[in-house]
Amino acid sequence: MKEKELRLAVVLFGGVSLAIYQHGINREILNLVRASKLYHSDRTGGAERPEKPLRSLHDNYPDEPEHSTGDIYREFLEILGKDMYLRVIVDVIAGSSAGGINGVTLATALAHDRSLIPVTRMWLEEADMLSLLAPEARARLWSKWYFWPLVRPLLARLDREGLLPRETDTEIEKRVSVFLRSRWFKPPLDGRRLTMLILDALTAMKTSSSPWESLLPQGARLDLLVTVTDFRGIERPIFIHDPPVAYEREHRHLLRFSLDHRRTGHLLSDFDIDNFPSLAYAGRATASYPGAFPPVRIREIDEVLAERHMPWPARAHFLERNFRHYRERGENPEEAILLDGSVLDNKPITACVEAIRTHSAFREVDRRLVFVDPHPGIGKAAPGAGVPGFFATLRGALSDLPRHDPVYNELAAISRYNVQARRLKASISSARPLVANLIEQATAGGLRGRFTADDLRHWRLSSISLLAGTTVVYDVWMRSLVLEALDFIVQIVASACQYAANSPEACWVQEIIEIWARRQGIIADSYVMPDNLYQNVDLPPYGKMILDFGVIYKRRRLNFVLHEINDRYPEVSDNPPGVVDPESLDLLKIKIHKCIDELSIYDDIDFLSRQAIAACRDIFLEEGAKAGVCGTALPPEPASFEEISRLVERLAQECDLARTTDNADAVLASPLVLGLEPASRDAILIGYLGYFFWDIILRPTVSALSLDTDAGPIEEILVDRISPEDATSLRLDGRKSVLLGRSFASFGGFLGRSIRENDYLWGRLHAVDRLFDILLSTAPASVRGNFDIVALKKCAFERVLAEEEQQLHAIPTLIAQLREAVGRL
Repeated sequence: MKEKELRLAVVLFGGVSLAIYQHGINREILNLVRASKLYHSDRTGGAERPEKPLRSLHDNYPDEPEHSTGDIYREFLEILGKDMYLRVIVDVIAGSSAGGINGVTLATALAHDRSLIPVTRMWLEEADMLSLLAPEARARLWSKWYFWPLVRPLLARLDREGLLPRETDTEIEKRVSVFLRSRWFKPPLDGRRLTMLILDALTAMKTSSSPWESLLPQGARLDLLVTVTDFRGIERPIFIHDPPVAYEREHRHLLRFSLDHRRTGHLLSDFDIDNFPSLAYAGRATASYPGAFPPVRIREIDEVLAERHMPWPARAHFLERNFRHYRERGENPEEAILLDGSVLDNKPITACVEAIRTHSAFREVDRRLVFVDPHPGIGKAAPGAGVPGFFATLRGALSDLPRHDPVYNELAAISRYNVQARRLKASISSARPLVANLIEQATAGGLRGRFTADDLRHWRLSSISLLAGTTVVYDVWMRSLVLEALDFIVQIVASACQYAANSPEACWVQEIIEIWARRQGIIADSYVMPDNLYQNVDLPPYGKMILDFGVIYKRRRLNFVLHEINDRYPEVSDNPPGVVDPESLDLLKIKIHKCIDELSIYDDIDFLSRQAIAACRDIFLEEGAKAGVCGTALPPEPASFEEISRLVERLAQECDLARTTDNADAVLASPLVLGLEPASRDAILIGYLGYFFWDIILRPTVSALSLDTDAGPIEEILVDRISPEDATSLRLDGRKSVLLGRSFASFGGFLGRSIRENDYLWGRLHAVDRLFDILLSTAPASVRGNFDIVALKKCAFERVLAEEEQQLHAIPTLIAQLREAVGRL
């Protein structure tokens, strides 16, 4: 049976109190992922259906109602399972401002299979204007007494301009009055209170069973990216012509968290209880709306934790991961003043796409970028609108336009990327027969029979020479691999000397290493590979450089092998049983993934001995400190060349990358590969042995697409949006805008519980509508007719209303109207 992964990357835009709408969407995303996990855990042997009754979501998650929407998502997966097994995974989340807080809570729930219901209570019960006002800022009875006569006319004016909810009651009037009469010219809302609310919500998110449970399958990684704005910024060098170095201050900043679910079952997590203060700080910082909440520093979290006698075990890890470049530039991250992430990056689609490109799927993947936009039409010009006035222009320039800047450029870039990805795949497909013929000649048909790892090594080393006759291609490609390897040496030396990336000192190291490589003949005008190579030691100096330090090339090659294995899965369901064994492909992928994981130790210099680090510093530290800027490096003395040669030899021994290549050879010459049916075996081995051909095709395109050169297989990224405009199944007559939190400059949700309940409920309903649309679109076109998608949506809508009617007591009229609308479906 064909298996497929639907991988969702979720982007949560800023929207102040519309965070409550986004949280309703998060509840449904969590239910969908939970349902997918249960569906796959109840399968036995990958294909047979279990004899016992299938578990409902409530059986495994008592916090969910007995009749949950998760069961309807599971029903969809059951129907689809007759033709294809679909696993739904959320592996990237990016958020800004209000979306940043929801990104933190959703990622925390997914990472350790926690409940979001405590977060629901926080939003409904605690996200109130009177609760969020700072005690010292809150208006008293006689505060600004002279403002009292103006309150009603002002409320009437705000109501006429559509800045208040449609039905303004006494509760809302009271909150607006208190807010308007509270402290002016200083942020009226309490930042510490927001910190405590987020911290309390995270602490209350109970795990489903074990702290080692996760909704991410083994071998997957979850990335959370939260945007913030550094008020002072960090100084960055820019290398230009004259002057050679200019310095600018960068104010955009990303806070990063991740969970790595190792194939051993272990979790390396930034979402456990030790990291709750880090996550609360990220949520507080990204939502520090200018003028409403004060900016935040690290000391605020320290003070809150001290009052509660709570530890922060992951404090040093958080600062090292997210502010290391501050220290490299001589800045103190604890003095950084952070503002709302929406000031400069309210819609972090680009950051999300960059993270997506570092993820590789275990199966064939349908990659989706799902962005949640509570107010997609807010930037539309009113028909017939005239020239804006003075204050309207200022407000638009300073606040509205930057926050609601459209995502056209980002989505257009994704569209161009998808076009290039399709063309690239077509190029690979058309080149396969030619590469297969060349490898067939190089191996003299040896791939068809039995062979050993030594044979495979010989073919791998010798097949590179197949391109040597085309020097204009071969020499350029070989030089690029040499320079990649030299870049890795520079990275090691710069890290050992604690030089910041792209600093003048690191640039100086780059120049010295390249001068040394030219003197050694490693960077040359032409490259000649000896014939009939059998051992690594027989490689010429430039070949040995690639073998010893070409970690990026090795990752690319192994990822391409994964791509070739993935391409075999679509054929599995079309072939008679026994022709292709999907379990053998699974096992092979596990072994290849282990080879790739083995290369992760080179992401930093922890693998080096103290002696090697000291040797790097002895040669480069003192001179690097004296270095001026790029382009001014003096050629080393002959004695220095000898020292660098000895250092490079020492680094090669400690890196031991040749061993990792031998391990890959052993995997691909193992009985597991030899036992595959001929077509699959040939495709996989040709992908490995002939990778240099693919690399010539792939590398320029990957660079043109601004991808990491060691990223996984190139897949298209389809974009889906969840917003009030897109969820069209449920409509109420006479209601153009269903979200009341848009009012009062998007602070409307803080004015009354009825508004929060309204937006939260619509969030869940809209998510149900759009998630079923996404699920249906990932099913093969030939089986979509098997689904009564309207009936499934209707049942899920009814379950949402039945569940929420028990706790949403402020909106009985809306619930009754929605029941009628659902009944008409």
